[in-house]
Amino acid sequence: MGANFGLADSDEHGGAASMKEQSTTFAVVLSGPPGSGKTAVLIALADALRDDDLAHAALDVEAFAWVHPAPSDEQRGRSIATMCNVHREAGHRLLLVADTVETEDDLARLLDSIGAHDYLLVRLEARPETLRKRIIEREPEGWWGLPELLDHATALAATMPNLDAFDLVVNTDGERPETVADRIRAARPGQLGARSGS
Repeated sequence: MGANFGLADSDEHGGAASMKEQSTTFAVVLSGPPGSGKTAVLIALADALRDDDLAHAALDVEAFAWVHPAPSDEQRGRSIATMCNVHREAGHRLLLVADTVETEDDLARLLDSIGAHDYLLVRLEARPETLRKRIIEREPEGWWGLPELLDHATALAATMPNLDAFDLVVNTDGERPETVADRIRAARPGQLGARSGS
């Protein structure tokens, strides 16, 4: 990872990782605008690791943090830290985390909450028209939040390329989630056990 975000080893989030746990934890962070394929790639990556019998834990932040009213940044960070610590306590030292990171501050908070010692930061992207198509296909017809989500996805597609901390950027237009997962594994074969030929 090219940037140092000053990851905490304290109890700032009500359960941050200890130094020993940090020293043995590797995390893949998937980010991108809505419709870029985060959840599909997370599932494909987790399935591939399972097929190769590589222990891991996967966390879709937006799925478990789906609450109203929206939690504060501190509450959200504590929830992420708690979930990651539960997985570490169960013996998982490879974490897969999907979340929409909009700013460098968002990324710093996320990494601090995950509490790993090393990361592969992956940004997924797609054309705005692809994002819109995928979102419309997945959301319930007549959902009140659809127009706002479509606008937000388009805006993030324009601004997220300005975040320079990501190690790998993958365009998911026309790509199968399994193909993207293989590219991610090939970027860090020592931690992700990339298959030969990936």
